[in-house]
Amino acid sequence: MRDGLSITLGGASYAMRPSYGSMRDIEERTTMTVPELLDLVLAQRLKMYEAVLIVWYACESAGEGFSGVDALGDALFEERLTSLPLRTSLCKFLLACSYAPPEAKKKFDEEVAPMLGLFDQPTTG
Repeated sequence: MRDGLSITLGGASYAMRPSYGSMRDIEERTTMTVPELLDLVLAQRLKMYEAVLIVWYACESAGEGFSGVDALGDALFEERLTSLPLRTSLCKFLLACSYAPPEAKKKFDEEVAPMLGLFDQPTTG
């Protein structure tokens, strides 16, 4: 699941890469663990700034950059945190932080996708 992780904002696709550094920074700045953040995404209770921090560090780890935190926040606001593609990207990244690729994909397919409402849609890597 790690290869090909990305998020689309404003029509542009940004790579996301799980790493120790991204996990450390996300957990430190949000004061929550990656599994706690995953639960918030699934429950649609993730705060906007928490989403900004996840995307910022996930993309930074992949060599992507944004003009600033507020610009990223604006892009996420335009997409809306209830957006299924956005929530799917966040979930896949957070799972990839916690599990080896085969286990992350299996967990997404068997547990997370149904919770997102992706029952009838095929999932990819």
